[in-house]
Amino acid sequence: LHLGADELPQSTWAGSPAVNKLKREANLKTSDDVLGWSLNRLAAKLVSMGVKLAAWEEAARGNNGGIGNDAMLFSWSGQQAGVEAAMAGYDVVMLPAQHVYLDMAHTDEASDWGAAWASFISLTDTINWSVIPDNQISDRVIGVEGTFWSEFTTNDSEMEPMMAPRILGVASKGWCDNDDLDHSQFITHARLFCEILTKMGWAWNSACFAK
Repeated sequence: LHLGADELPQSTWAGSPAVNKLKREANLKTSDDVLGWSLNRLAAKLVSMGVKLAAWEEAARGNNGGIGNDAMLFSWSGQQAGVEAAMAGYDVVMLPAQHVYLDMAHTDEASDWGAAWASFISLTDTINWSVIPDNQISDRVIGVEGTFWSEFTTNDSEMEPMMAPRILGVASKGWCDNDDLDHSQFITHARLFCEILTKMGWAWNSACFAK
């Protein structure tokens, strides 16, 4: 069960007398402390019911050590938060927005559909990163995930070129050894796979081959 916990504004609960009272009683100073304290209690209850938990990287924050309870954390803002969570004993899924957020535009061209807050992501960018950036955490990195946030997408013709063929890069990072991936060979194979996508009736964006 994924409990979320991402993007908490630092001013959350600032005007709540009840939360201010809790802070004093439980030695909590910040909103992150309150979040970690709350998640830890909720997680303990769910684990006692046999539930395996997951959450975003922010769930590790807080002066109590965060969610705990053997939760699995998803590192999205980059990889540093994932490294720190793994060092703290959490299992981690790596999904750095700069490489595998497939709702990002491929290029900076005005006509290229997609968001841009994390990066412009070409096909090469989807494989140009190390899933395990520090060998000390190799036993804690348990997977890779590509994400597509669809709140601005209203039809398949917008979605398909965002997913394809960049999803090939995400899959390759999940299946290959950490850095054992021939980039030029990968790009060649991806171009060939686009022929299959065309026969499937999928639209795909040639801009992803731009760099």
